[in-house]
Amino acid sequence: MSVRTMGEASPLGPGATAAVALGGGGEWFVAWMVGYANGLLEAGVDLAKADVTIGTSAGAIVGAAIKGGRLAELTDALKQLGANPAMANKELNISAGAPSQARAQTVMGQTTEITPATLQQIGRAAMASRNAPDNKYIASVEGLLGLTTWPQGHHTTATDCYTGESVIASSDSGVTISQAVAASSSLPGVNGPTWLSDRLCMDGGVSDSSTHAQMLEGARSVLIIAMFDFLANPPKHVNPSFGIAERVHPGTAQREAAALRASGSTVHVTIANPDPTTDFMAAATMGPAMADGMARGKADAPSLTAFH
Repeated sequence: MSVRTMGEASPLGPGATAAVALGGGGEWFVAWMVGYANGLLEAGVDLAKADVTIGTSAGAIVGAAIKGGRLAELTDALKQLGANPAMANKELNISAGAPSQARAQTVMGQTTEITPATLQQIGRAAMASRNAPDNKYIASVEGLLGLTTWPQGHHTTATDCYTGESVIASSDSGVTISQAVAASSSLPGVNGPTWLSDRLCMDGGVSDSSTHAQMLEGARSVLIIAMFDFLANPPKHVNPSFGIAERVHPGTAQREAAALRASGSTVHVTIANPDPTTDFMAAATMGPAMADGMARGKADAPSLTAFH
């Protein structure tokens, strides 16, 4: 089976007792979710026991590590990268200084509505951005995760640069887990785009959802982890590269949660809600983010009985 569009894909939730949607949000949110998962684990809640996970951008990375049994290794790697930001940018092939890269980020940052046309416009800017070749980013992801096989039950999202369609990759999609995670986190103007089979893809959060939790319809219990979920217009100083769905359609995670509840699922929504002045792509923020996430995980653990 190849990479599928969201419209073609069947819901992932039927038959699942517990499912998790992990959203996007840059290096800061990767570290926060790693801390959150560790905090839950210390309190007796193991997200690796979820039957199904769907990860978008940062969530694709963290979900793969959790389901692949590599949470401890990713935790150690992020601590090292956070202590050495220059090494982090080199190891992850992150650069954002060329005019074409700035153009892609500007196009994305000026988006005020999500339509096929606006997504295609962002996709064109992403394809015309002079980033590191996608094979280098894929290799960086492979080195970071240390996975050679697909973690059972994990799925990733991405956005087709040409059509603007949201797509989903799974173990039967004919791509490696590193390719899928790299595509899901190919932020326009920073890295990628990345080929998924015959589709050139950008970050899965460049869409109408940062979590794609709707794909978990049918699961008995669902945990949605999102960075922001603005219920009103966010402050103007929020980094425009993040939270497109929330900036354009505030309350996305809560609406997805409401729809899942209406279909019979029990849903817990965790919103990190960081200081919007934070530079979410700065490796130096990883340490504080991880500590904050861990504290939140310990606090949320009693509410997540489905994962005990």
